[in-house]
Amino acid sequence: MKLFWHDSDYNLILEKILDSKYFSSNSKSLLFSMIYKLEEFYNDYQMVKNLDTTKNEFLNLILETIKKQCLNIQLIEPDKAEILKKNKVLAVTNEKERSILCYPTEEALLYALADIMPKYFYIENAFEYKNSFQRTLVNGYNANILEVLSDFNGWSWDVNIRHKKDFRDIVIYQNLVMVFGNSFMEEWKERKNKDILSLNEIKKYFSKTNYFSYLCKYLVLGLTKEERSKTNRELEAKVKELEKISDKWMYFEQIKVAKLKYLKELEKLTLILNNRDLMRKEYLAKNKKLTAEKRIATLGTYKKMLEARKEKVVNEISQLTANMNPINYMNHKRELEKSIEINTKNKNENKDEIMIQMQQEFLKALQETCFETEDIQSLKNLIYKIRYYRFLYVTQNKQVKDIPLLDAAANIALTQVIQKLIDSENMRKITKDKQLMQKIMVNILDTKIIDLEAIRFEMDVKENAIHVKTYEKEVFEKEFTIEGAFLKKRFEIKPNKIYKLFI
Repeated sequence: MKLFWHDSDYNLILEKILDSKYFSSNSKSLLFSMIYKLEEFYNDYQMVKNLDTTKNEFLNLILETIKKQCLNIQLIEPDKAEILKKNKVLAVTNEKERSILCYPTEEALLYALADIMPKYFYIENAFEYKNSFQRTLVNGYNANILEVLSDFNGWSWDVNIRHKKDFRDIVIYQNLVMVFGNSFMEEWKERKNKDILSLNEIKKYFSKTNYFSYLCKYLVLGLTKEERSKTNRELEAKVKELEKISDKWMYFEQIKVAKLKYLKELEKLTLILNNRDLMRKEYLAKNKKLTAEKRIATLGTYKKMLEARKEKVVNEISQLTANMNPINYMNHKRELEKSIEINTKNKNENKDEIMIQMQQEFLKALQETCFETEDIQSLKNLIYKIRYYRFLYVTQNKQVKDIPLLDAAANIALTQVIQKLIDSENMRKITKDKQLMQKIMVNILDTKIIDLEAIRFEMDVKENAIHVKTYEKEVFEKEFTIEGAFLKKRFEIKPNKIYKLFI
């Protein structure tokens, strides 16, 4: 008897995978139920978030994880799940043992599969908040996958805060998905090496804003006790270095002295390497000063040591020369000042404040993107992204749309897009009064209708108010009223007639 009921390739693939697994019948049934729901819900999830990852790519990722990363799945009822309750999680995973302990629900199982996937998110070791950033990315990645089941049910979309305990990490991760795409984040997750400079890409995109500085402030608050201790030591060193370089004349004089010393050493090394007899003499003299255990084995080995030292000296001279460049000096000084500012704990700052400030900077960059975008499909994609973004939780109780500063900034980005679509005749023109038209459009687009192309609306214009009803095709969704003096306004559409939003 087959364990599945939905005749699809994904279920056939899952059945073959499970043939070699020693899972309980309940675990297998739950896996089939989960795959069925993912297949049913993914298209809505993809459309709402405007993702560039296809359903086939997503389901293959889940199936590959089941195949390669799962040896044991243990389902546990809520009344016995002490470890899950203690950690306030849906599942606990062990990547090394490839085991999963989770509640007996599709959501919990999907979260476990996301959590057990190997995730690298390569970040250069030089970045002092590397571990904190990687934890943020991992939390955001897991929540990103879980949304398919937690926020969608096959016919509607509803933002579910229950499983979003790391909601700040989610916002940061979704910022990056909106900017770089889901496929980019998947690729970054897989990379172990520095052939993808994701950190540099982030800095470059947000270079005209303070987003990256606020991101660093947030990551500082996420440091472990051990990481904080290390950062404090590095902070002390940076404070001393800043004090040292603040006396510009003395700093440059010290560089000149150090550079002269290296130049003399370079001259001597070059002379020895170009004169074999002199090299042999130096080799014998050096070995006389060393104990038997530490003596250099051969002249050839000594030559390699000299060549390595020469290369290091040349690099030191180059670095000192670069440090003497006034522009480099000022950039280095600013970087030290910024790092010290970020790492100096401000007792009045908290994560909520930092997140709101960070999102203000994100929206500045998003507005710039909207201003520069001209392609019609890209403009429509931006509407989906902005609409989704407005429903993200920035604090425990408030979404972007509930915070006036952020909502206003998001609406500025949205109205830029709306106006371009109207000017290109891809969106319904309502009136020549651009401000009024944009206000109406923003209210119409404040919707959870999944496919925005399905939006229909009708208007009833009175002397002191405009009444608007919106529909998902023929199904009534909502109505709203805009008050004002409209008797002398000229409208491009007829009252009480239903229109498509997009033409």
